[in-house]
Amino acid sequence: MTCCAVVSLSENWTFWYKDKCAEDEDWRMNFQKLFEVSTATQFLEAYNLTKLPSGLPLGASYYFFKKGIQPMWEEEPNRGAGAWIIQVENQINNDLNLIWSDLLFTLISGGFKELSCYLCGITCNVKQQKMKKVAIWTVKTTLENYEHIMKIGKILQMLKLNVYEIKSLKYKLHNRLSNDFDYKL
Repeated sequence: MTCCAVVSLSENWTFWYKDKCAEDEDWRMNFQKLFEVSTATQFLEAYNLTKLPSGLPLGASYYFFKKGIQPMWEEEPNRGAGAWIIQVENQINNDLNLIWSDLLFTLISGGFKELSCYLCGITCNVKQQKMKKVAIWTVKTTLENYEHIMKIGKILQMLKLNVYEIKSLKYKLHNRLSNDFDYKL
């Protein structure tokens, strides 16, 4: 008799999906909770049941957040916080799919190590045909954790320099109405 050990994740996570909203719709009503995962097996089952980001319709988004954190920047702990935004521009979508998948597996495996406590989750937005983005949402930047938020960006910068064709990597506060960025690497 063969037995498989259940491998618990260090955090419980929730997969969310948001479809494109009509102009007059409340975007908050379009969030759908797809899966909650607390073990490696549950994560792999959920991952295999979801489409890769390149298969999403224009305007759709995926969210993968720590359980209990809503994927909305108006809600705590996202309020006053921001995200490292990775813009990907390519026609065949390989980098978009790989970045999304690599970051998912990095999050669930504890690959960010001591920086994990500064992360809320990740998103993947397919808003335009040629430009897509993956964002790593962080907690609010303070004097005490600024260096840790910047370390997350430097890890992502290594991906930009050595692995993927990333158009840009920037940190932006969620509540910024302009397209100005707070940190650029």
